[in-house]
Amino acid sequence: MQFAKIPGQIALKRRLISSVQSGHIPHAQLFSGPEGSAALALSIAYAQYIACENRSPEDSCGSCSSCIKMQKLIHPDLHFSLPVNWVNPTTSLHTAPFLPQWREAFLRNPFLSIEEWSGYISLDGKKPLISAYEAHEIIKVLQYVSVESEYKFMIVWLPEFMNLSAANRILKTLEEPTPKTLIILVTRAYDSLLTTIRSRTQLIKVLPFNVADATKVLVDQFNADPAKAKQLADITEGNIAEALWMLESGDEAGDLLDLFRNWMQYCYGFKIDSLVALAEKVHKKEREWQKSFLSYSLYMIRQTMVMNNNSSLNRLSPAEFDFINKFRQFFHPGNYEQIVEYIEEAARQIDRNGSSKIIFFDVSLLISDVFRKEKATKQNS
Repeated sequence: MQFAKIPGQIALKRRLISSVQSGHIPHAQLFSGPEGSAALALSIAYAQYIACENRSPEDSCGSCSSCIKMQKLIHPDLHFSLPVNWVNPTTSLHTAPFLPQWREAFLRNPFLSIEEWSGYISLDGKKPLISAYEAHEIIKVLQYVSVESEYKFMIVWLPEFMNLSAANRILKTLEEPTPKTLIILVTRAYDSLLTTIRSRTQLIKVLPFNVADATKVLVDQFNADPAKAKQLADITEGNIAEALWMLESGDEAGDLLDLFRNWMQYCYGFKIDSLVALAEKVHKKEREWQKSFLSYSLYMIRQTMVMNNNSSLNRLSPAEFDFINKFRQFFHPGNYEQIVEYIEEAARQIDRNGSSKIIFFDVSLLISDVFRKEKATKQNS
């Protein structure tokens, strides 16, 4: 992975390149970025740049022996630690048995989500984790001398999936690794990490893709139609993992409008039985679908506010426009922020593996209450 393959992040790329050129490479770094960002891709591009035999001031060469191996994730000095779980009695809680699937998953989508990864290794509902056994493997691997590169690299993807024993076990290694070792933790949940881990790593903040850069990724790397790519980048606010899921889901993703329409109508009418049934329906969907539905709902509400201010600026399909044009009277500056806040909090709870049935029913009641209070105020005025 070369830096040039990752749109945007110009200032961060310069900072990473400068650290190599100056010879000041912190031994433990924490790349923190939201799901679907370039955090993982940047960590590998950074390792490739350090190991490159003919690097330039702008990027790795992409053609030397080291770069070719890095790009295939088969460099002998590049190591990974990943959230996994038992798939069958022949597998273990170590990363090593899952590396073939990891290479396939990353090379297909460098911005993949934990849900996509769980599908690759067929966890079937098991929770992925980084265990104490894996922490022991990290420590053992980092005792080895490098084989081809000046440095050896350990990339720990999603350390928030470490159990407490694993996290505590690697603290000394993070603080005092063997010479010429670079440990990169890549997280989407900085605040959930132990303070002792955060304090032993240098924080590298990775911003989400903007709509233009996310659109470029979807078009250039996944052959998406430009208009569709732009819409999905807008809906997901630059989350490539989620946008790609929606792109590849096709007709299923198209059902989101019908569900959103029903949801808002049930909330406004305070139809409890219908809201319970909707929560049951959503609960049966995979987590990636649930997250996409909430992102789509936020997008539609944002577009409602756009239409209320200037209808010519909306980015809606004809069917979406027709619904929003009828329903937009119920969204206004007085309730917009509250409803958005409720849905965003529901999305955070879903992302933390909360019970989707409870979460969706709860947020539905909260939104219903906003509408109910407004109707009561109008009746009393």
